Amino acid sequence: MRRTPPVVVHLQPQPAVQAVVAAITALAASGLAAWAVSHQSKAWPAWLAIPAVAFWAWRAAAVLPRRLRWDGQAWWLAEPGRDDETQVQLAVLIDLDAWLLLRAEPGPRWLPLSRAQQVPHWGALRATIFAAPGGAIQK
Repeated sequence: MRRTPPVVVHLQPQPAVQAVVAAITALAASGLAAWAVSHQSKAWPAWLAIPAVAFWAWRAAAVLPRRLRWDGQAWWLAEPGRDDETQVQLAVLIDLDAWLLLRAEPGPRWLPLSRAQQVPHWGALRATIFAAPGGAIQK
């Protein structure tokens, strides 16, 4: 059996993902505030929390620059500002062909990857994730 070739990708911030997470969180907070105010008019300060909740969601959804590397046998993840790598097991949570959401264990760490940011490595990355023995677990 042939070994899969090494693959290295660099995760970059994804403002569009952050915006979607912040918008969904703001909508959920708005619904909760509307429900609270409809039951108790004194709950109007809940409306004031919506921008803070959306900002918190924006910050929580930030993608830290990381390096994800397949050495032919296992995946390795380098955290920002560190030279050492941690061996991780990947699970594919969402596959939209041009965008992937991976979960790396131990952690969990959420790793969004887009074809637009990984153009030269996208084909090799997807082939390794889905075809290599030990590449990833499909959820």
